[in-house]
Amino acid sequence: MKAGRLNRAVLGANRSLSEALTRINHLKKGIDETPGASPELAARVRRLESDLKDVQILLTGDRTISRRNEPTPPSITGRVQRIIQAQWDSTSAPTTTSRDGYRYAAQAFAPVLADLTRLIETDLAGVERDLESAGGPWTPGRVPRWKME
Repeated sequence: MKAGRLNRAVLGANRSLSEALTRINHLKKGIDETPGASPELAARVRRLESDLKDVQILLTGDRTISRRNEPTPPSITGRVQRIIQAQWDSTSAPTTTSRDGYRYAAQAFAPVLADLTRLIETDLAGVERDLESAGGPWTPGRVPRWKME
């Protein structure tokens, strides 16, 4: 049950990360189309994208290295999926290996989730507000601001 709850959280984090990266792509285009957007705003978006990609590597592994058949450390998602697969058809208690895998994955996931939450809820939201203030176009993931003139 604990592994299932961790799996739900990890899969949700992966989806949130993917959606945030999509929002970043739209923000980059929006900044390019906004004459009032400062170069500092574009730099913030690039830093944010880089930070999100670092989180993505921790969650799902480094695909660039693994494509070259080089060894990579297990990702958080990979660890959780192995635990789920090991227990899927089993009626016995989790093995020590599964319990250790859960502990490693949970301990690694907690700070990654905290970073992801900050990046999306604070940093990404701040960039979106600043683009709105600069007169930028609407971008997915946010409600436009408007008042009657």
